[in-house]
Amino acid sequence: MKRQYTREEVKQLLSALERQCREASKLAKIAEHEASKHSFGAYREFRDKVGEFQALVILIEQRLRNLKSERSDDLRDQFERLDMVMLALLVRASMRFFFVLSANPILPMGAREIFMAELRSLHDAHEKLNRPNYSGKLGAELGRDLETASLILEEIIDKAPGLLNFHSFGNLDS
Repeated sequence: MKRQYTREEVKQLLSALERQCREASKLAKIAEHEASKHSFGAYREFRDKVGEFQALVILIEQRLRNLKSERSDDLRDQFERLDMVMLALLVRASMRFFFVLSANPILPMGAREIFMAELRSLHDAHEKLNRPNYSGKLGAELGRDLETASLILEEIIDKAPGLLNFHSFGNLDS
C-alpha cells in the first residue's frame, strides 16, 4: 500500500516551493547582469535553484496523487500556479541571458554544458506549456519568449561551431 499524505505535509512542501521560486527570481536578475561580464556563475546558481524547484515539483506531484481523502483542489491550484510562475521565470530568464550572451564575441568556459542543459530545458518548457492544464493560462507572449530563447540559443551555437555543431546531425526537425 502506498503511503498517504496529509494536507499539512503538502502545504509545507508548497511553502518550500514558493521560497525556491522567490530565490530563483533573485538569482535570475543577478545572472542577467553577470552575463554581460562574460560570467556563467550566477546563471549556474539560478539553474541549480531551478533544479531544486523541479525536484520539489516531483515530490509534490507524488504527494498530491497520494493525498489522504481530503479535498485537494486548492493545493493543486496553488501548486500549478507556482509551477507556472517558475516556468515563465525560466523562459524569460533564459531568453534575457541568451540575448546578453549572444552579443559576446567570445564565449566563456563551460558554455557547452550550459547549451546542452538549456536545449533540454527549453524542450521541457515547451512540452509543459502544451499540457492541457497549462495550455493557454500563461498567454501567447510566453510561447513567443520560448521561441525567441530557442532562436537566440541556436544563434549562439552557430557562433560557436566548435562547441556544438548540430549541422552534422542532419535535420533535427524531422
